[in-house]
Amino acid sequence: MYHRRLLLLLSLITIGMLFLSGQMTRLTVVQGAELRAEAESRLINERWTPTFRGQILDRKGRILALDRPSFDLVADYRLITGEWAYNRAAREARRQSRDVWTSLSPSERERRIQERLPKYLEQLEAVWSAVADVAQVDPGEVELRKNKIRSTVERMASSIWARRLERERRAAASREVLVELDDVARPIREQKSSHVIVRGLDDRRAFRLRALINTLGDLKRGDMEVIDAGQRAYPYETMTVAIDRSTFPGTLGTEEMINVEVDGVATHMLGWMRNRIYAEDRERRPRRDPVTGDVDRGFYREGDSVGAAGLEGSLEDRLRGLRGHVVKRLDTGATTTTESARGDDITLAIDIELQARLQALIDPDLGLTKVQPWHLHQDLALGHRLNSAVVVIEIDSGDILSMASHPTFTRRQIQDDPDSIFRDPVDQAWVNRPLQRPYQPGSIVKPLVHAEMISADPKALGRHITCNGHFIPGRPGIYRCWIYRPRYGMTTHSAQVDGALSVVEAIKRSCNIYFYTLGRALGIEGMVEMYRRYGVGVAYEIGLSGAAPGFLGRLDGAPFTNSEAIMMGIGQGPVSWTPLHAADAYATFVREGVRLPPRLVVDDTPRDPVDLNLHPRAVREGILGLDGAINREEGTAHHITHEDYSRERIFNVPGVRVRGKTGTAQAAPTFYDLKGDLSVSKDNPNIVRAGDHAWTVAIVGPEGKAPTHTIAVVVEHGGSGGRVAGPIVNQVVKALVDLGLLEATP
Repeated sequence: MYHRRLLLLLSLITIGMLFLSGQMTRLTVVQGAELRAEAESRLINERWTPTFRGQILDRKGRILALDRPSFDLVADYRLITGEWAYNRAAREARRQSRDVWTSLSPSERERRIQERLPKYLEQLEAVWSAVADVAQVDPGEVELRKNKIRSTVERMASSIWARRLERERRAAASREVLVELDDVARPIREQKSSHVIVRGLDDRRAFRLRALINTLGDLKRGDMEVIDAGQRAYPYETMTVAIDRSTFPGTLGTEEMINVEVDGVATHMLGWMRNRIYAEDRERRPRRDPVTGDVDRGFYREGDSVGAAGLEGSLEDRLRGLRGHVVKRLDTGATTTTESARGDDITLAIDIELQARLQALIDPDLGLTKVQPWHLHQDLALGHRLNSAVVVIEIDSGDILSMASHPTFTRRQIQDDPDSIFRDPVDQAWVNRPLQRPYQPGSIVKPLVHAEMISADPKALGRHITCNGHFIPGRPGIYRCWIYRPRYGMTTHSAQVDGALSVVEAIKRSCNIYFYTLGRALGIEGMVEMYRRYGVGVAYEIGLSGAAPGFLGRLDGAPFTNSEAIMMGIGQGPVSWTPLHAADAYATFVREGVRLPPRLVVDDTPRDPVDLNLHPRAVREGILGLDGAINREEGTAHHITHEDYSRERIFNVPGVRVRGKTGTAQAAPTFYDLKGDLSVSKDNPNIVRAGDHAWTVAIVGPEGKAPTHTIAVVVEHGGSGGRVAGPIVNQVVKALVDLGLLEATP
């Protein structure tokens, strides 16, 4: 009996020892690293310092975007809603009724809370009044900001709770359990966190506010704080440019110089910041890598700013800096400091002065993009405002000197009235038109089509083609030349030149019949291949997201037809490209087929040129045709004819040689109904804009020297390319000369 008891006791002791040994193994081996890290964490105090964003500069080193030291005043959501006052009143009521609180009825507890609430509401009102005074913000404005925050958070909570309720009801349906809104209405993160009340405080106001908050005894840490929040500044967002209107056409021309204030300079390109952190931001750059355990000092936390659009958004990871880290050991007092690292600086190829000048020129207020008498517009009334885009490329480098888009907007407008930008279905100001909006190219592709034809069949060099006014014998109503119409006396280009046309004459006069013929000869495969060689169908990778690749094909997905090849010969049919495509294509053409990808961000990224192997003579003939279109009286971009039949040269900048091509591209009318919906149905009588898109693309250089720049201008629903887009190109040329970007021969 004794031995059995002893054996049992030893067994129990052994089991206990094994259990303790297992626990020791778990704590020291299995969880040792984790537990040691937790223990270490209790012995250190760490602090992360803010990131500093890199600068964005233009080609001349002018700073377009930078972080400036500033501070934000943030307040807990409960302070904003007034819940803070109720919580304080409840806490005082519980403390003063401690002995009987649990025995009181709910109504009696609420009565005692309400008795004390006015005192705290008065305190809260005094807090907001003092804050408005020190921050130098109108009290009414503070109240508006608080109400906006409350409204936004309440909408978010309602949306989240509705999704939770739907999910829980689906899950409980099989159990026949009733789920109500109160069961899922748990506070969301925004109801438990702080929100910015005043942004961009300078040092003086920030210091005074911090001192004020410290005197407000009933506020606890975190109720209201002044935090470091470097403010992103854009020094050139608003610029004043001097405009010489002496070379403007018609009644717009005057010897009086005017100063134009341009808002939203390069906003489409540079983009803007947002002050809200999304889950995907944290997932993309977590503080600690879940696999390696490495710390990313660029991690996001509440209160950070993130690039939301434009270069700020697409280059976020390059621009964003790394946080500093200060670690102090509580056991030894030793401090380790890792300095913050500023993000990369980004240099752009654009010239910000040119960008501002071009944005001023295409603002309808200046008149060039407003319907004028000499436009002879058949669909829109005089004075109608037109949207437009301009691209300028330096031929030798492929650098994009400017991409101007109208309408534009400011970052203040994004903050104060975003609907006027993002919910306008007609003007769609958010679209960066040079890069993001494709248009049918129209006749500006004609020199490219000829070069493609000769590259495919050199025996076609020197070919002359007769213009009979219409392409298909016996069917004068279709595939017509643009002058074979009653308004031009149903004439033909062959009648004008007394014979068949050379390619030089065909480009100069923009003969459709000539290029219908080339389109048919190349066939659909040849035409599609030509457009693809010039980049149609591939989005430009220039550092900006959202680039439109252009389009080749029918919207219904049907295969191409040979008749479409004919139309593609004059830039119509199932093809579209952006103004950047157009400027790039002409730069490639001037380089005799060497395609150098356009560059917006100046860095060390290699750009591999592609040689399209264009026939040199085809290029020379094309350039002669472009020269005639601008500089010969019969050219489509030579002059404007006014209502009194007087003529005025379109291009008039001395010392430079401009060669170019006009185009009118078919465009569906834009309709707009009272509900704010767009439609292309002609049953809708509310036509907002109608007419062809107006193109002019030009190559320009000093007189007697090689071309140095290409310019592409499109005016939406402008009508005539020469009369509408031509004068804008002329002013772009003048701007290049005035700013020293283009040398004019004396």
